Amino acid sequence: MSITLKEIADMAGVHKSTVDKVIHNRPGVSDTKRQQIRQLLNEHGYASNPLAKALNYQKKKLTVAVVLPPVDAAPELRAGAERVQQDFISFNIELQYFTPVSAAEQAECLLSLCKRRIAGAVICPIEDASVANALSALHEAGVPVVTVNSDLTNTPRLCFVGQDMVQSGQTAARLISLLLGGQGELGIISSRNMHAVIRRKQAFLEYLSPHWPGIHVTEIIDINDTPEQAYQLTCGLLTRQPSLQALFITCGCVPDICRAVRDCGFAGKLTILCFERYPDVARLIDAGEITCTISGGLQEQGHAAMRLLFEYLIYDRIPAQSQVYTKNEILFRENI
Repeated sequence: MSITLKEIADMAGVHKSTVDKVIHNRPGVSDTKRQQIRQLLNEHGYASNPLAKALNYQKKKLTVAVVLPPVDAAPELRAGAERVQQDFISFNIELQYFTPVSAAEQAECLLSLCKRRIAGAVICPIEDASVANALSALHEAGVPVVTVNSDLTNTPRLCFVGQDMVQSGQTAARLISLLLGGQGELGIISSRNMHAVIRRKQAFLEYLSPHWPGIHVTEIIDINDTPEQAYQLTCGLLTRQPSLQALFITCGCVPDICRAVRDCGFAGKLTILCFERYPDVARLIDAGEITCTISGGLQEQGHAAMRLLFEYLIYDRIPAQSQVYTKNEILFRENI
């Protein structure tokens, strides 16, 4: 019986992705370790056979975990992932979905996956050290992971698929400057739950200040992406800042924020910029309550993340890039 890539990796004391880098002559492996792995490959006559591997997966079940917190993006990400499952219909692939609410629940969920017979996982990680540690544990257990929509810094994974958060934040800054004519009072509603949301807010602020000093950020509030809290905190912001001319929403709960705007008597008085094109966001743009949104193509993200994972599992294809960015698209009522 021929030796497997994982067995070579175990002998070398590395993850199988490191062996794959050596096989395909990719960077990221020290010269000493690369030489050791090549010697093991030669000694044991290892030869990758993607066709045989693909045929094997037609016979046995391949279980892939999809871990998405219950955020607004989840249904669109899931729809994109399920399109890939249809593309690989001839393979016996099962998707198992998990929707942990908090960082603690997500970390516990990921750790439990280490003990289950799963082939890989697509994960939208919550921003927390416990989740980062759990992702590292999955890596140590030999479970390949693709992060989608949001990422975590310095955590092992095959790749990340989502928006370029720096670009989206800078694009939002320019949009606000155009919509306000370069000056005005702005409120920001954000969250600390997701790295993507934090990064796009940082990029926005870093780009806005030196380029458009006439736009004054009067207050920034952080919500935890729960509808009632989003509503109450937005009402508080509007009460404290009655001269606001615009709101920049970097997170979810957009319908609840807009409900607060209506109930506080600000309907039609604020320029509102948000992200993504969920059905509720499209409806609010069509109604004129939201000025425009920046979409990162959530279904495309889910589709690309799952396809990259499937191709790695079935054909031993390591993603060519560690970060795969979807296109940022500006949407108004006229083109949503």
